[in-house]
Amino acid sequence: MLERYFQGETSLAEEQALRDFFSKEELPRHLAELRDQFMFLEREAREELPASFEDDLFDEIDRLERSSRSTRRTYILYISGVAATVLIMVTLFFRFDPFTREADFNQREAETAFAEASRILYFVSDKFNTGAKSLGKVARFDEGIEDLKNVKRFEEGVEKAAPVSKFNQITKLITNPAPEKVPNSLKQ
Repeated sequence: MLERYFQGETSLAEEQALRDFFSKEELPRHLAELRDQFMFLEREAREELPASFEDDLFDEIDRLERSSRSTRRTYILYISGVAATVLIMVTLFFRFDPFTREADFNQREAETAFAEASRILYFVSDKFNTGAKSLGKVARFDEGIEDLKNVKRFEEGVEKAAPVSKFNQITKLITNPAPEKVPNSLKQ
């Protein structure tokens, strides 16, 4: 039966018989080492999750999602900064003779290089801002999810208030000496 149990081929009744067998004080020596495993499974079967488990789980998922979004944005900003730095360094390297350390340009070329670098940086900035605009929709989605949590809390409040409604109906019946008709919900 143990072999079938470890293969997952036993019925629920057979599994209960095995748990009962391993809960005994006296066991054969060769089976004593399995007692801890069966006792652990028995304890775990009786354990229940706390009532707030689902809310805690969803809160943790939301926190991790927000964290990953901010991490991605940080990486994008970091990579953009590195790209701009590399662009400036490449421009400087080709405009100066690195071995003689002499400047090989005139004022007009410097202004042209500055204008070109500025144009490229504005282009990168524009593309980055265009991509970041779509993240605003994600923020609105998060706000919508928060509103749904409020609806859930309202629903829970309505469920908790249901007994008060029945109390009011009973109070009206008691204070009204001759009710015309007893509501079906109070006939139960």
